[in-house]
Amino acid sequence: MEIIILTILVIVLFIYCLKIKTDSVAVEKSFTSIVNHTFRTPLTRIKWMSDNLKPETTLAEQMEIAKNISYSTNHLLEIVDTLAGIKDLNNGSVYAMKTISLREIIEDGIAKFNNPINEKKLKLQIPAFNSIPLFTADTKKISFAIHAVLENSIWYSKPEGTISIEAGVSGSSINLSIHDGGMGMNWKDRRNVGDKFYRSTEAVKMNTDGMGLSLYMAKKIMEMHGGSISFKSHGRDRGSVFYISIPISK
Repeated sequence: MEIIILTILVIVLFIYCLKIKTDSVAVEKSFTSIVNHTFRTPLTRIKWMSDNLKPETTLAEQMEIAKNISYSTNHLLEIVDTLAGIKDLNNGSVYAMKTISLREIIEDGIAKFNNPINEKKLKLQIPAFNSIPLFTADTKKISFAIHAVLENSIWYSKPEGTISIEAGVSGSSINLSIHDGGMGMNWKDRRNVGDKFYRSTEAVKMNTDGMGLSLYMAKKIMEMHGGSISFKSHGRDRGSVFYISIPISK
C-alpha cells in the first residue's frame, strides 16, 4: 500500500514539474512573440515615415510625418516603461505613498484616452465623486492600475457603446466599478484574464498592439496597496464589469 501511495506521489510530482516546465516554455514563447511584434510595429512605422522624408516633401507632409514619428516614439517609450516597471511591482520600498484623489485619477484617464473615446463615439457615465474621500497610494502606480482597467473597457467596447463608472465607500475601502457593453469574456478568458502575457483571440483581433501585461501589472499593484481587482462577465458579446477595491489608508 505504501509503495502504491509513493508511486502515485512520484507520478503527481512528475506531472507537476512537467507542467511547470511546459508553462515556462509557453510563457517564454509568448514573451518573445509579443515583444517582437510590439516593438517591431512602431519601429517599422518610424522607419517607413523616415524613409518618406525627402527634399521634395511638402511642409504639410513633413508635419504629418513628424506627428506620426512622435506618436510611435511615445508608444515605444510606454512599452519600455511597462516592461521596466515589472521588476518593481513587488518591491514596497519603491512605492511613494501620498494622499490622492480618485476623481483626479479618473479624469486624467479620460483625458489620456480621449482620442479612442471620440473615435468610437463612446458614452461615459461618470459619478460626481462627492462622497469619495482622499486615499493613500503611490500616485503613478495606482493611476497605471486604474487606467489599465479603463483602457481595457475602452478598447474592447463596441462603437457608440456606453461605459459606466461607479464609486462608493464600504467600511475602510473605496469600491470602484467599470462596466462596459463590449466583447465580454468566455470561460477561457474568465479563467486566464490577468495572467502574464494572456490575450484572448478576440482581443488580439481588436487590438494587435497589446502585450497582455497591463491587467497583470494592475492586479499586482492593487495587491501591494492592500486592495484588489476582480471581474465578471456573462459571456462573449455580453460585456464585462471590473471591480477595484482600494483601502482608504495603507
